[in-house]
Amino acid sequence: MIQYNHSQRLRILVTGASGILGEHISQALSAVVPKIDLVIFNADLADSNSTVNFISNAGHLDQVIHLAAKVAIDEVNDDPVLAYAVNVSGTLNLIRSLIKYNRTDHLFFCSSSHVYAPQSFAISEDSELKPSSLYGRTKLFAETIIRDLCHKNNIPLCIGRVFSMHDERQVGSFLRPNLVKRIDEEDLSMPFVLPGAQSVRDFLTAEQVARYIIQLSLARYCGDINIASGKPMTVAQFASTLTGSALEVIHTGPVNSIYADISKLKSFLEKERTSEDP
Repeated sequence: MIQYNHSQRLRILVTGASGILGEHISQALSAVVPKIDLVIFNADLADSNSTVNFISNAGHLDQVIHLAAKVAIDEVNDDPVLAYAVNVSGTLNLIRSLIKYNRTDHLFFCSSSHVYAPQSFAISEDSELKPSSLYGRTKLFAETIIRDLCHKNNIPLCIGRVFSMHDERQVGSFLRPNLVKRIDEEDLSMPFVLPGAQSVRDFLTAEQVARYIIQLSLARYCGDINIASGKPMTVAQFASTLTGSALEVIHTGPVNSIYADISKLKSFLEKERTSEDP
């Protein structure tokens, strides 16, 4: 159930607002919330003093949506010190500042499916947390920090674990832009060699992720929750959706599957829908 009064003005801080997901959330919030003061975090999250100064001057915040992170796998692996500085120390700087100045009534932390161990079944929020990537380890460390400090200081917290998000504007080492580049450049009448083609993922668009995060935040949902489509798909099938027709895919490499059990998300969305019925 949405926990805010539509006649009241909401003051919401978004970190990482310049990223793809952050842009979707910022735009959607402005459309969904009739009266909003959208506060864009523009300090250096990895710098403690910079973060403290920003939060000390931010005023009271009804919601904080913490998205800022180093995400691209190549960037994380190339500079692990920076990845830990932003994803872990930056999260600590933020929550410590929010606590010091008693700034927020609810915090949403954007985590990742990378905190889970790959499995051959749908992964629930209670599944084993055993990240296989450096990025996943940074997110799990951050989860632990933010959960402990929010619990100690009675700050309502939602940790949303986002599965395989994609967007047409993605660049770099993400799956979608790499597939699009290959599809544009290769002769698709020939077999399409695809490492990990039979690996199963749970793909959803950045726009869909933004919509779920906004609903969870405005409802002040508390707890861990998977943010995914609930529709498992192989990497080969996903590649075919980008061409509009089936590819003749040749699978190579290991199979490594991570897809979601979204029972909690479905239950939440159903309660939201019911609460809005006249």
